[in-house]
Amino acid sequence: MNIKSLLLGSAAALAAVSGAQAADAIVAAEPEPMEYVRVCDAFGTGYFYIPGTETCLKIGGYVRVQVDGRSDDDFGGQAGYRTNTRAQVRLEAKTDTEYGALTSRITLRANNNSSNTYSVNIPNAAGGTDTYSSSQGNSDFFLEETYIELGGFRVGYFYNYFDTGLPGETVLADDRPYNNGGEGADTLNNSIRYTYDGGAFSVYGQVDAFNSQAGYKTDDAGNADEIGINGVITGKFGGVTADFFAGYDFDNENAALASTLTAELGPGSLGIFAAYSFGQNRYFDASEWTIGAEYAIKLTDKFSLTPGAQYWDKVSLDSDGDFDGGDAWRVGLTADYAITTNLAAKATINYTDVDNGTDSADKWDGFLRLQRSF
Repeated sequence: MNIKSLLLGSAAALAAVSGAQAADAIVAAEPEPMEYVRVCDAFGTGYFYIPGTETCLKIGGYVRVQVDGRSDDDFGGQAGYRTNTRAQVRLEAKTDTEYGALTSRITLRANNNSSNTYSVNIPNAAGGTDTYSSSQGNSDFFLEETYIELGGFRVGYFYNYFDTGLPGETVLADDRPYNNGGEGADTLNNSIRYTYDGGAFSVYGQVDAFNSQAGYKTDDAGNADEIGINGVITGKFGGVTADFFAGYDFDNENAALASTLTAELGPGSLGIFAAYSFGQNRYFDASEWTIGAEYAIKLTDKFSLTPGAQYWDKVSLDSDGDFDGGDAWRVGLTADYAITTNLAAKATINYTDVDNGTDSADKWDGFLRLQRSF
């Protein structure tokens, strides 16, 4: 056998072996394509598609650090300060349907200066009982505004008209200058609302179930009538927006009326709030009537000042829930500064003077706030 024959034989053998190996080779499966999160721009900025669905989700919220301060007043308030850190997370999901956008919102909030108080009654040797109480910090998240919305209908746990207010911190739409024993400012309830939005004109009607935390409402418990109805008409005319609110509380058998007007005026925005109450009710009963105004002046792109003033007439309620007398007024100033994108500082100082028809008192109060929104 010569060298040439040997080389040709070796080459043929190698070719045969290589062919057999190629026939037996295992081909790796193609990797499944990865599904990246897609931006959803159908409902505004910040939404993305939940993978595998046509539902758009937006995650938002804020972290707030605040220091409050107040002076003494002759109604028992003592001078002092308090601090609080708050976290809020909001999830909003939207899906386009044949009835319009199907929306659901979940809002969770926690404050670190909240507390739970526990008490227990223990029989004593004298035949009576001794009460022992303790308090511990509670920073648990709790349910805030949470609802379902479709085709103009909204049902769930959400705020009513009086929570909106004006942009400053002086005019009080959802609070009172003096604790007159009323039930107003009950702004967050289980409710159902239908809204018709015609662009420049909108109207809604709403039914509120007050004090849902009490559980079952019965005639024996005396709370079966804790229901309210209200409606709002809103019109927009260029740079002017005006609305009118009317609500009736079946439990107290009293009504409340209110209106807010905002207008772009000169270098800022003017806001006017007015309300009238027929007696004690859960919508507004800080006084028989009130009027307040604020003017937000935009001094720079980042800095604005908002002076404000408010007057209340007949701030006292008698045992029948009717207004008795007294008055109050309040003036103040709020400063807002946008430090950078999504980080803002706010400071306010207010002076309140109250005459309840029997005694009078005045006080200073305010706060300093830092808030990071996302």
